[in-house]
Amino acid sequence: MGFRIRRRSTMAAIALAAASVSAGAFLVSSPATADEGVRVDGAGRLVSLSAPVGRTLRPDSGTDATKQATAHLKALAGRFGVDARSFTVERTTAVPGGSIVRFQQTVGGAPVLGAQLIAELDTKGGLASLHGHVSATGERAANPRRQAGDVKGRGRQAFAAETSVAAGSFEESEPQLAWFDPALWAGTSSQGQVRLVWSVKVEPTELEGWGGEVLLDADSGAEVLRLSDKHEISRAICDANSTYVASNSACASKSAKRVEGGAATGIADVDAAYNLFGATSTFYQTNFGYDLTANIGSTMSGDRTKRLRGTVRACVTGYGCPMENAFWNGKGMIFGPGFTTADDVVGHELTHGVTEHTSGLVYSSQSGAINESLSDIFGEYIDQTDGLGNDSAGVRWDMGEDLPASIGVIRSMSDPTRYQDPDKVSSSYWYTGTNNSAYVHINSGVGNKAAFLLVDGGTFNGQTITGLGMTKAAQIWWRTQNTLTSSATYKEMNTVLPAACRALATAGTAGITAADCQQVDKIVLATEMNLTPAA
Repeated sequence: MGFRIRRRSTMAAIALAAASVSAGAFLVSSPATADEGVRVDGAGRLVSLSAPVGRTLRPDSGTDATKQATAHLKALAGRFGVDARSFTVERTTAVPGGSIVRFQQTVGGAPVLGAQLIAELDTKGGLASLHGHVSATGERAANPRRQAGDVKGRGRQAFAAETSVAAGSFEESEPQLAWFDPALWAGTSSQGQVRLVWSVKVEPTELEGWGGEVLLDADSGAEVLRLSDKHEISRAICDANSTYVASNSACASKSAKRVEGGAATGIADVDAAYNLFGATSTFYQTNFGYDLTANIGSTMSGDRTKRLRGTVRACVTGYGCPMENAFWNGKGMIFGPGFTTADDVVGHELTHGVTEHTSGLVYSSQSGAINESLSDIFGEYIDQTDGLGNDSAGVRWDMGEDLPASIGVIRSMSDPTRYQDPDKVSSSYWYTGTNNSAYVHINSGVGNKAAFLLVDGGTFNGQTITGLGMTKAAQIWWRTQNTLTSSATYKEMNTVLPAACRALATAGTAGITAADCQQVDKIVLATEMNLTPAA
């Protein structure tokens, strides 16, 4: 079969535990002994409430989740030491097994930044938990001495100074009144520090710089807090210069040719890796709020800063020298010469790190094929949206169109059969052998075809599909990535992919609608994900 991008990494299960925070935050507690799952503070106020197994607390408020949650809040707010009338519904989201209703605390008609209560309901409206953060602001009027016009332009100025970019390169929202309670951010009691502020949101109009939010004192106009959206990417790129490195090595900063903030080196592979690490990081942050460096970056002895690490122009035993390959090894990226020029390849490999830290798909059999497919999907979505490389119509859905000529394109997502990969589960190209690397790379074609149809649509295997475009498709695949089990099969994908769409449609994410989800139903049917593949 053609060249396959391989990934050398041992998958390991990663468990994440939520940590408790100090007073001022109301958290879900485990009702191991308390009859109602109640926790109270030293003053006797309710800190959190969760129903014990087999029991829920029900209001008589019909079947509307928002009304049901509001009824629960009215009944229990006093036990939290707050007035239910000071909360408004921010949004209601349907999730498997029930709904989540988020309440925002307001005082004098202005929101208290970060002060929210969240009600989790079961399918019948029973309260499973009520938790969140509230501020002891007391009732007061939102009467600012400084008016909105007095603080206009201050947000642009703040971020111009922070980023060394001209103020004209930013645009800011209309100032909005809000209450700022620093205790909510610190997890301590309010202590009378609550103040009225003007909140100004700022966005860059060009690719350079970054934006965020500036809080300005509504009486003095002084800056209270600046919340930057700067994505703290940290990169370290080493150059093996056609020498052998260990397959499990990672770039140490002291050996790096280029680290975060460093100038271009003039070494094409080094600078390309640095730039494409940045493009991939921007894609994940912009579309999903996912910090690539924080989540898959690694530290090294003598360098405790998390960084995205890559070694270019590397040779690895078993792959020859020069190495015509690239792989993620659990700590960072290793590239053969020229492989850093392909944005879909770089995005593909870094997505293996994302998968390891989200769904944890085991790199074997069908779950391995889905693992490979997700890397192709996000790698290609990055490729088509980063403005880099060759994205012309003829190669738009090819994987590796920017690889060195000696390698060339390795897969087609629009027509996997061009490279003898299956486009549906019953395809004669479905690999049934015992070579795991061949299995996962070849059988990824089914997911790849689905990803192409989700964006562009088309008629395939008796189904005519209307494409949803890149933005909606990316959100559906991201939800799927976070929902799959580590041992997922295409039969599981057959359930999860449509369910992801419906959850997003219910939440109103990216404008996804129920009609869009009908197209997803057609896609899993066309690619036959519901079938059991040949043994």
